[in-house]
Amino acid sequence: MANFFAPSDNANAALGPQLQPWYPESDFKTFGSGLDVSKYTPEGQQFDVKKVSVAFLAEYYKKNPDSLTYRDGYEDPDLGVKHAWVEQTHDGIKFANTDGKVTFNRFNKVVTVSSSYVTLTTAPITLLKATLTLEEAIKVAEEALRGTYVPPTSPSASATSDDKSSLQFLANADGSATLVYSVPVKNDSQGTYFQAYVDAHEPKIVAATDYVAH
Repeated sequence: MANFFAPSDNANAALGPQLQPWYPESDFKTFGSGLDVSKYTPEGQQFDVKKVSVAFLAEYYKKNPDSLTYRDGYEDPDLGVKHAWVEQTHDGIKFANTDGKVTFNRFNKVVTVSSSYVTLTTAPITLLKATLTLEEAIKVAEEALRGTYVPPTSPSASATSDDKSSLQFLANADGSATLVYSVPVKNDSQGTYFQAYVDAHEPKIVAATDYVAH
């Protein structure tokens, strides 16, 4: 399982054992035989797991529906159970370290819900327009983590993804959020693979996910 780290002040000692993991507080609830959510499906229309997931999570956790986006999901073909993951966003940019999930039974009722969504309380959002370019962020991550940038693998992606698609928000423990570039960096010879989050306004890593930590 990947570990999420908030870095120390020493950027050169990237992801050493002195770093402490931080996770947004997570909430998990179960609803027995299921919670009726039919009100989210207009009369005459079929159940839409994407729309219902977003609408339900928005109301349940008191979030603006525009700040939630369906990310992924799947259905068990035998049990008819549906799983949906919904990410938190701001101004169309997703949060790197928050997530929400809804599970529906075969009757399209909610049986479990979980969320690590945050409510920003202090210095809510850093400047929305990045100062650094993606190329500059990649250089910072490669040097600090002693690895090589891993470019997107989708057929339509370029060698380096565009700046906007690589931008994310990182929720902080003090109730603020930082605009960052999400930069995957790998070193095959050392067996390391990190998802680095580089401050979009300063050339420094503010956090990273270690994909090979045990």
